[in-house]
Amino acid sequence: MSLAVLAFMAWLVMIVFAMIPKGLTLKEMIFLYFVIAVLTITLFTVMDVNLHWVPLTRQVEGSFAMYICRFIFIPLLVLMATCVLLSNLRARWRGASLALILSALCAADRIYLRLELIEYVRWNEFYSVLMYGAFIVLIWGIARWYAGLDKEASSTS
Repeated sequence: MSLAVLAFMAWLVMIVFAMIPKGLTLKEMIFLYFVIAVLTITLFTVMDVNLHWVPLTRQVEGSFAMYICRFIFIPLLVLMATCVLLSNLRARWRGASLALILSALCAADRIYLRLELIEYVRWNEFYSVLMYGAFIVLIWGIARWYAGLDKEASSTS
């Protein structure tokens, strides 16, 4: 059941991501996606295995479901938030979109808890909001840096 629910959520995120306007090139999005995926897997593995703050279920179906979230759902939502921050939208719409994406990430955490895929030991919703917010800001900074590299290379040529 959990695998089907999280696969459906991942499909929804992929559809929404395909529909939103993106201010990044394909090369920038691919680079950022892999950076986000590596950081996501590393962060959640440390929180599970090393710190035992958010232990993951040890059932096979639940583990596969969480891998879908960690490889598709979370990276695409963080990439969407980065695209929103780099867009030409008004500040009010960027803020509202960012709040909506953060809410989706936190709602997904509630779904993981409800499906008993994770457990909060030394963790809570406030920490999740801080972690996802910091993660989005970090990726936004990396995106600005990476986009600046292309501009520097094209201006010196």
